[in-house]
Amino acid sequence: MSKTDKINKKIQKHFNDKLYARITRGIESDFEEILRGYIIKYSDNFILVKEEDDFQFRGFQIIPTYTIKGIRYNKNDKYYDFINKSEYEESWFNLDETSDIDLSSWNTIFKELKNKNLHIISECERFDDDLFCIGSIIKSTKKSVLIEYFDAQGYIDESPVKHKYKRITKVTFGDNYTKVFSKYKRRKAE
Repeated sequence: MSKTDKINKKIQKHFNDKLYARITRGIESDFEEILRGYIIKYSDNFILVKEEDDFQFRGFQIIPTYTIKGIRYNKNDKYYDFINKSEYEESWFNLDETSDIDLSSWNTIFKELKNKNLHIISECERFDDDLFCIGSIIKSTKKSVLIEYFDAQGYIDESPVKHKYKRITKVTFGDNYTKVFSKYKRRKAE
């Protein structure tokens, strides 16, 4: 069985059994990151994770499956799973706000997020291409997404930022940082 097949089996198991997942992500000889949480939805190319940190849910991340290096569920993770399920009712797992997101492609993902009027963070985590963009989605096409980016002082760029799908390694939404910060975005006085 190939590594991809093993990861796909783990994705299915964690989704079906609603198991806590410690996901090692990255690209060989490049970035590596640990994502913790629950797989809410998946397709052949993407997973949607409700991120958990210190027993608090932080928002959602959509990541391409090619960036998944491994999914762990050891004794520590089982205990974290037990604590989360003891602290929260499992109703948090069935989420209407994410259930209709079509994970077929970046284009379908961004169209759904735009329809929901959600602010997002789109990232390329590669070392030589580190890219971070926060804002609302203006338009998605077959190859890229246009985002109304705002900077660290909340100022909206005059022109939308274009992110090519082939560069995106993670999209975040529904997190406190994005929800709060987006309320204070502004345009520069002319």
